[in-house]
Amino acid sequence: MSSADIGDAALAILAMVMSVVGVVFKKDSNERKEYEKTESERAELRAKENALAIKMMAASISLGAATALALKEGYTNGDMEEALEGAKKAKEEYFQFINSVAAERFK
Repeated sequence: MSSADIGDAALAILAMVMSVVGVVFKKDSNERKEYEKTESERAELRAKENALAIKMMAASISLGAATALALKEGYTNGDMEEALEGAKKAKEEYFQFINSVAAERFK
C-alpha cells in the first residue's frame, strides 16, 4: 500500500467522521431549538399566572379591608360591594386561565 493510498483512506475516514459529527450537531441543534421554544411558552404561562395571582391577592386584601371596616363601623358600604365584585372578577379570570391551560394540555 502506497503512501498515497493511505492518505486517500485517511481522508475518506475523516470525511465519514465529519459527516457523523455534522449529523449529531444538527440533531442537537434541533432539540435545543425545541427546548427553547417550550421553555419560552412555559415562561409566558408563568407570567400570566403570576399576574392573575397578584390580581387575586390585591382583591383579597381589598375585601379583607372592606370587611374590617364594615365590622368596625357596624355597616357595609360601597367599598364592600366593590371589593366583592373585584374578588369575584379576579377569581373568574384565574379559573378561566387555568381551564384554558388544562384544555390546551389535553388536546
